[in-house]
Amino acid sequence: MLFRRHFTIMVVPDAQALLKRFHVRGGQIFGGIVGLAVLACLAISSPLLLLWGVHQSSELSAARAERQRLEARSRDVEQALSDMRQKLAAYEKKTEKLAYLAGLEVQQPKPPGGRIIDQRAAVAVRYDEMRSEAVELVDRGASLDRRIGVVESAMGRQTERLARMPSLAPTRGLIGGGFGWRRDPFTGLKQFHRGLDICAPIGTPVRAPADGVVRSTERDGGYGNTLTIDHGDGIVTRYGHLSAFRARPGQRVHRGDVVAFVGNTGRSTGSHVHYEVVLHGAAVDPLQFLPGDDLF
Repeated sequence: MLFRRHFTIMVVPDAQALLKRFHVRGGQIFGGIVGLAVLACLAISSPLLLLWGVHQSSELSAARAERQRLEARSRDVEQALSDMRQKLAAYEKKTEKLAYLAGLEVQQPKPPGGRIIDQRAAVAVRYDEMRSEAVELVDRGASLDRRIGVVESAMGRQTERLARMPSLAPTRGLIGGGFGWRRDPFTGLKQFHRGLDICAPIGTPVRAPADGVVRSTERDGGYGNTLTIDHGDGIVTRYGHLSAFRARPGQRVHRGDVVAFVGNTGRSTGSHVHYEVVLHGAAVDPLQFLPGDDLF
């Protein structure tokens, strides 16, 4: 076999030098050939390995840069979620205050805290956590939007009711006669007075104390020229002893609109307006709807 055979290698440097002989085994020759082959492979592959190393290093740097970019983006998203959470909590709190003013059932607002996101967790895990919180915030936003719609409707109805409350004095002046039992100035007998007598010069404007529709303008015996406004919700106001009308039956009027003028018509001892408030068919004291200094 090749490994067991012996070989002699003769080397002649030049014509005058001695002949040199080398005795080698087949295994040594084979090992030398293999070594040369390995060195040749290394020499050929070294540039390729160098290029591969440079490529891997570039990819590693790109991966690190991408990770840093994703982490920075993750922090931005987390901050945005935190800001959204705080604003949503503030809107929820304001909505519940409005709901209370509108007479609706008040729901306890959710605390502003959110999910605790582990900064050491993998990017994919943090992404899932942030996505879950974003979905939760969207649901809370949708619920808040529905709640705001309900509150707006309730506030609208409340505003309409307030607009129909006779909370404005029909004219400014002195009270010549209050609501309740009193002595009749003509007969001297005890008589129930159904409203307020507000003394003012003839021609002083009489204004609607709330929104409503003029029901009638007529001559009504002792009340003289009389105007009646229906405000809805069972509330009716009546004005007597007028000198003239500004509004007409069927006309819709708003709080503060001039509807008539102070006079001295009918059974009257001087220029004034007789002002009544009727609630579900029963006369009530108009003063309970008016601010204390609204008449003067």
